[in-house]
Amino acid sequence: MAIGADDILEIHNVLAKYGHVVDDHDWERGNEVFADDFVFDRSAFGQADLHGLKDIVATFLGRNMFAHFTGNVTMEEQTDGTVRAHSKFISFTNEGQPVTGDYDDILVRTDAGWRLQRRSASVRQRKFFD
Repeated sequence: MAIGADDILEIHNVLAKYGHVVDDHDWERGNEVFADDFVFDRSAFGQADLHGLKDIVATFLGRNMFAHFTGNVTMEEQTDGTVRAHSKFISFTNEGQPVTGDYDDILVRTDAGWRLQRRSASVRQRKFFD
């Protein structure tokens, strides 16, 4: 099944909602972003993967993130019906300088709509200013 314009808009919306849910700690809306079998691959940071919303909440609870911005999204439908998305991010944390990087995502169509099934992140630049 080919993805159409409505799917592309919905996927963009899910990627944007990620920042809102995590930054605002709006965990009640987590099911609007994450599939039940969601995995956040954190191997690029030398950290254990997160599995599902419960791990996301436990990891990010109490950690303040000023803002996530996601852009330059590209996507490609896979033969198994999932969508692979690649995007750029910039995040502003309470823990230091802004961080830029890439998200590589796999999204799956669920009964509730498109959701993140797998995310990996890689950092490009940690320091903007001397």
